[in-house]
Amino acid sequence: MQTTKTPYELLVRWDQSGALQGAHVQYRYVIRDGDDVIGETIGQALPLTLGVADGFPLGDLLSQVQIDALTAAVAERDTALARVAELEAILDAVQSVATPDQPI
Repeated sequence: MQTTKTPYELLVRWDQSGALQGAHVQYRYVIRDGDDVIGETIGQALPLTLGVADGFPLGDLLSQVQIDALTAAVAERDTALARVAELEAILDAVQSVATPDQPI
């Protein structure tokens, strides 16, 4: 009898603001007796990680180039979102001092 463990499902969730909230992986366990499958289960969702940790390592799914590109894209997105927030604050400040007689 032999049990094999293989990745089954990758789950990615975003929060209400659109920010990445978390990623998990589930494993499929198959119990075989020779060629006969005698049991199969799907395990609990485990955290997906960039490094080697308790969760499923992202490096097993993506190449280092892809991981680097993903990390750079997240940093670029965060920088852009910070700039948007900064510009919105400036716009709010300008709009708060504008009067109907003095449009922006």
